[in-house]
Amino acid sequence: MDRLVEGLGEVVEYAAERGVTIGFEPEPGMLIDSMQSFEALVQRIDRPNLRLTLDIGHLQCQGETPLDAMIRRWAPRLVNVHIEDMRLGAHEHLMFGEGQIDFPPVLQALAEVGYTGGVYVELSRHSHEGPTAARKAFEFLERKMGNTNLH
Repeated sequence: MDRLVEGLGEVVEYAAERGVTIGFEPEPGMLIDSMQSFEALVQRIDRPNLRLTLDIGHLQCQGETPLDAMIRRWAPRLVNVHIEDMRLGAHEHLMFGEGQIDFPPVLQALAEVGYTGGVYVELSRHSHEGPTAARKAFEFLERKMGNTNLH
């Protein structure tokens, strides 16, 4: 952790001098793998330009739920949101509807906190069917957005 804090601290400082925001993504299996470990990192490097790339599937697979509460908790730091379906205990990016995530509360929470950044579909295992996967994802999310102000 000390090495990460030292190196990332330099990156964050360099970026701040240039008006650049850093979006850090906790990743299962890495040193910073959860929101708890991200919070420990932020306590050591608490700079306004060190922000959060929140992966909704990562929260699900690690049991960091309820998802909407996590979004509300971390809203002030959100700079990017990755979204896909996942199951508890398995870091496998799934097409929407194939996992366990209940998407309407997630999308509603993003709208409620006034999130206006990017929501990026991350289906890394679906590149062989890119246009089809993109269409399915768009149609799924469009149906689930319902009455949210997220568009």
